[in-house]
Amino acid sequence: MTARSDRLVIVCTANVIRSPFVAGLLASRMPSSLEQRLILDSAGTMARPSIPADPRVVALGRTYGLDLDPHRSRRLDEGVLRTGDTVLTAERAHKRVVLDLRPDLISSVFALREFARLAEAVQGRASSWAGLVQAVSRARLTVRRTHDEDDDVVDPVGGPDAAWLAFERQATQAVSTILSVVATLAPPVHPEGSAAPILTRREYRRSREFSVLDRRSTRKG
Repeated sequence: MTARSDRLVIVCTANVIRSPFVAGLLASRMPSSLEQRLILDSAGTMARPSIPADPRVVALGRTYGLDLDPHRSRRLDEGVLRTGDTVLTAERAHKRVVLDLRPDLISSVFALREFARLAEAVQGRASSWAGLVQAVSRARLTVRRTHDEDDDVVDPVGGPDAAWLAFERQATQAVSTILSVVATLAPPVHPEGSAAPILTRREYRRSREFSVLDRRSTRKG
């Protein structure tokens, strides 16, 4: 018998910026004990099929070690979603679209930043991905969002640099929080007992430089 696989679908509008970036970050940094069980996918509520990722998000992805060049957009429809899926949306408005298609997923559809906020609040109360989703769903009824919290991720398409910086900050912070909670569901994969962290652009470049220097030292030795 094969192990049960959980499925996580990231949803935005066009599936060319926010959802592929978030899905790529999560997939690339998921603890090894979960990466074979948690299948990552993405789609867009108004996506045109087979469009490449926005060149600017492809470039941004490279600074985090992601290769988004192969990505092609897919429109969200009933065929994308399956029973038992967890869906994380870039905006609260996207949740309504998901639930219009699949009302049976009402307990497992969240805005990305909403899920991160609630997951942090219930950290330590679950030992599996399914258990975490259930705990977050229950917390949604009791943990209130403060007035200064916005669960939407900025859509930077056609916007200025400030919009892209806001999108990057909001997306990476949410993913970092989720990964920190996920790391407590499984045995540690790093000496410090945490999932692989999301590095800043500067940290990622430095890690690459150190890796090259290490290989050169090994060859000289």
